[in-house]
Amino acid sequence: MLTRANLDSETHVQAKKALLCAITAFFWFAQYIYVPFLTPYLFTLSMTATTVGLIVGAYGVTQLILRIPLGITVDIVRNHKLFIVIGTFLAGASSLGMIISPSPVLLCVANGLSGVASSTWISFTVLFPVYYEKSEGTKAIGTINFFSNAGRLAAYIIGGIFFERIGIRGLFVVSFAAGMAGCILALFVRRETEATPVNISVGGLVPVMRQRRLLFSSITSALVFLVLFGTVYSFTTSTAKNLGATGLELAMFAVLFSAAGMLGSYFVGTKYLLLLAFLLLGAYCFGTAFSLSVIPFFPLQVVAGLANGLLAPSLMAYAIRHVDAGRKSTAMGFYQSVYCLGITMGPVLMGFLVDHASTTTSFIIMALVAIACAAAIPPVYESKWLARGEKGSAP
Repeated sequence: MLTRANLDSETHVQAKKALLCAITAFFWFAQYIYVPFLTPYLFTLSMTATTVGLIVGAYGVTQLILRIPLGITVDIVRNHKLFIVIGTFLAGASSLGMIISPSPVLLCVANGLSGVASSTWISFTVLFPVYYEKSEGTKAIGTINFFSNAGRLAAYIIGGIFFERIGIRGLFVVSFAAGMAGCILALFVRRETEATPVNISVGGLVPVMRQRRLLFSSITSALVFLVLFGTVYSFTTSTAKNLGATGLELAMFAVLFSAAGMLGSYFVGTKYLLLLAFLLLGAYCFGTAFSLSVIPFFPLQVVAGLANGLLAPSLMAYAIRHVDAGRKSTAMGFYQSVYCLGITMGPVLMGFLVDHASTTTSFIIMALVAIACAAAIPPVYESKWLARGEKGSAP
């Protein structure tokens, strides 16, 4: 029987969901409003492709270093609110660092600080499912990823509208304001007591990090981000710029990518959808490699966005599906740390290849990585390898 108390409780839960969704949107808005224009901007500072790759890759370096220890810390402290407040603040503060100086070192530090902010995404993705029934874990991850994509989408639209008027330095200021808005909202997040503090030892962490589902999802995600951060989030924009793309068109590419990603996040990634997603990612890279004008970039961004939307939430949910509640932050920290290898190495590898081979060759190599992943999905899923060593689990 539905009582007033039940209604009040449900309303309270919905309010907590809405608050965290809003904070998530502000958080990723602050992180991505200038991203479509960052690589072309760095090239205007007379930097080599390798240097540009290192600066863009710095975003992943700090995450690579911090994700696992931060996940452990979160599991011990059990205070997601603290890390969400810190993350939203740094998301805005890092943008101010971009304004201080065009020095490669300082730009690298500032983008690395943005990576520190993104490391706190662990707390978002662990806290939000607490508001759902345990059986709805995948739905919760899909929802929070939807709002992360919504924040990026809004960032790309607003960035595209205002870039020609205020330039990228103006967008850095807007990013700072959005980060601070998210930080203020984060102060109203309730500290949840969904689990008691746990005493984590190195010996206890090793089994978590050796879970085969977690390892498979982590390595696969690293390859996804290797391709995405080597192309969509970095050298796709500079390639399009060289073909004559305007600032508004660069923003439109990002909008299409993000909108398609939101659509893709609604589908649960079975092995067949994951196979399709990797093939789409490969097709995107091949298409970009051989594009002779800006026009093909529009549908290609939709293709890449759908692939990303299918892969990101599905692999994340799969990674922690059979991890006990007391160690989910640690598992998520491991997962996100491993995929940060891709975030770091994607731009660096692409920059090196562009300098020492060609842009076309670089995109072809990324396409081959995606196709190799597609080929690996069916045999891995159909084998019993993933289920071994896990009690009561099935692939």
